[in-house]
Amino acid sequence: MAGHVLKNLTKYRAYIWKNAWNELRHRYAGTGFGVFWNLIHPALEIVIYTIVVSMLLGGESHRVRLTVGILTWSAFAGTLRRGSNALFQHARELKQLSIPLEVYLAKVTLGFTLILLLYYCLLIPLLAMLGQPMGWALLSLPILLVLVQLLAFALILTLAPLQVLFPDIKEFLQPFLLLWRWTMPIIYPESVVPVGVRDWLYLNPPHAFFRAIQRLVLSLELPETRDGLAMLVWLGVFFGAGLLVHKKLQNDVRDVI
Repeated sequence: MAGHVLKNLTKYRAYIWKNAWNELRHRYAGTGFGVFWNLIHPALEIVIYTIVVSMLLGGESHRVRLTVGILTWSAFAGTLRRGSNALFQHARELKQLSIPLEVYLAKVTLGFTLILLLYYCLLIPLLAMLGQPMGWALLSLPILLVLVQLLAFALILTLAPLQVLFPDIKEFLQPFLLLWRWTMPIIYPESVVPVGVRDWLYLNPPHAFFRAIQRLVLSLELPETRDGLAMLVWLGVFFGAGLLVHKKLQNDVRDVI
């Protein structure tokens, strides 16, 4: 099944790239700020939380960690929200065309991955101008960003078909994402989590990904072995589950839509 999905994604790679890029360019078409709304929304959130965190904790490192966490979460959560609803949005194409379901999910994932890379193309030079240490280790940053987006893609392989069959998932997902973010050291630093609880954070699938990205940007430290293993395990688990659900439900999805 994995080989079949990969073959489809390779076959439709031009379609995926073209539509992801067009959606990025035209998502806010007709508005005054256009594509810059992709930056304004997380920027406003960063400002608000930075004020709160600075009052409570202070320190430049907390502000950088907060910025990295919110930007990465914005793309990750956006992929889950839009990706889980992608099959509904492309109902007409699914009825009329034989394009595989995973192509539409890949398009959404790629679109938010491009946004995420844009965030960091702007953030890293800004941090350098503000005196944040830079180093060769940052060359591995795009790999970590792609990995966290692969986790999102694996999740929507399950969520998107299920949401077609059980529409209530859409109403459940938004509050769940709000709560889920607070279960990881994104808004708050890991140091406030009791030492005896920190290892349990690895049971939260995105934790290792976000921890690795934050440590790399803040301290120029490559992922620890346990972070790398956790990322690989969770990718394997969710891709396995996603491919299984996708295989079982793809015909039912087309029938319902």
